[in-house]
Amino acid sequence: MLLKVSEVLNVGASPEDVWRVLRDTPRLAALLPGVESVTPLDEPGVEAYQAKASDKIGPFKVALNMEIRMTETRDPSFLKASLKGGDSIGLNRLTGWLQITLSPASSATQMKFEADIEILGKLATLGAVPIRRRTTEKFAEFARNIQAQFAPAARADLSTESAIDVRADSTTDERGGLRAQSTKDRP
Repeated sequence: MLLKVSEVLNVGASPEDVWRVLRDTPRLAALLPGVESVTPLDEPGVEAYQAKASDKIGPFKVALNMEIRMTETRDPSFLKASLKGGDSIGLNRLTGWLQITLSPASSATQMKFEADIEILGKLATLGAVPIRRRTTEKFAEFARNIQAQFAPAARADLSTESAIDVRADSTTDERGGLRAQSTKDRP
């Protein structure tokens, strides 16, 4: 099953401040729902990470070990990474790429997240609808988490942070709450 994701999030901070959060591996990992750990791989000249993540999708509890490799970065506006991984018993696998583009917007930064991920194995048998729904829920949670980084109390901590990658999309509704907007496609 091929999952295409395109998400856009307006973050109330400068592109440089958002970039610092995205490039700070421990800080970013804490913002990503389901991510249990992220460890840099010891490969000279390569920016790569081993990540462990888990979630429940439909009747399945999935725990994945993933390898994420930065394939392109342009400070402070663009990063692209390849990813691959699977569970420990080989029933579920994924492979693909993701990219994030930051651009200035009026008093904010627009963060555009795009990904193509091929999901194979038992998880793929659920079909596109429940996987898309769960992806939308997880993205909305990430959007709330990253927005909270730029709340007035959190802004004071920004100058001390630094290093990694990731994704994004949401807007605010008429009451000021976050509302995820996504385009997810094709099984």
